[in-house]
Amino acid sequence: MDGFADAAPHRDVTADGSAGPRPLFVLGGHRGGTTLLQRVLNSYDDVALWGEHEGVLTPIAEAYFRGAESAQMFANVRTEGTSDPRSDWQAWMSAIDRPAWDASFRALVTSLFLPARTEGVRHWGFKEIRYGTTADDRAFDLLATLFPDACVAFIVRNPFNMLASAHSRPGGPRATADVVRVCDRIATRFESFQRWHASGRVRSRWIVYEELAREAGGVHELVADLGHAIGPAQREVIAAEGGGRGSSFHDAAVNERWRRLPAAWLAVARERLDPIATALGYTPPAVSSLWRLAAPWLLRRV
Repeated sequence: MDGFADAAPHRDVTADGSAGPRPLFVLGGHRGGTTLLQRVLNSYDDVALWGEHEGVLTPIAEAYFRGAESAQMFANVRTEGTSDPRSDWQAWMSAIDRPAWDASFRALVTSLFLPARTEGVRHWGFKEIRYGTTADDRAFDLLATLFPDACVAFIVRNPFNMLASAHSRPGGPRATADVVRVCDRIATRFESFQRWHASGRVRSRWIVYEELAREAGGVHELVADLGHAIGPAQREVIAAEGGGRGSSFHDAAVNERWRRLPAAWLAVARERLDPIATALGYTPPAVSSLWRLAAPWLLRRV
């Protein structure tokens, strides 16, 4: 999955016409390493990445595409600013055309995340875990359309360990129905990441959480894209207990937090997560044949 897909160039400019800070978006899942990656990137003085924001770009994307894909939205605009009520169909008149529509939404999204003071800032953006979890979420499409020169970091983690980590948190899954919901969101999200990373519509890097925790993998290419390298400050962030990985790694190479899950949950999780886990290169955990046989029955009860 390593790679950097180039998209059509677009360059935001400042008021004086010079090249402005470039967008950078970190997309992942709950308990999937987004906070750790955000902290690593924010350890560079010229990077300003905000945190989660309740997934507000999903309804913004819905509004954007409702207008952008409308057959009437940009029709019957009179360049001279007047209309003859005897002949013009005024019910679908608008004062904006498609380029201005794009510019308005680009300015809105930028205003939400670009710091008020941009001196020294070369990369701005956010990290979020709420995008790509449903088939009708078009937040990715919005970002790719408005910011085709943005750098996007997709971060993935062993899905079974994500489930176990979520279970350990207040408000985490407590019933079989919760397990199904969490697993389905993980699978849908990571499938979306795979499609977008392969699409060529965004300039993306693929980050594997387990590699990041070992200072390995795609993070080196990502920070090189930003003009940096992993140094002492970044290693300190990665090594810090509670800095994103905490106790989930009991040694340098093995993460088996899934062992904390009840056997019934693990069997249900395998029913939902095996395809995406295998596609991402993770070996699904072992489950007894008895629980594997019971899993479909447990799912029917949800």
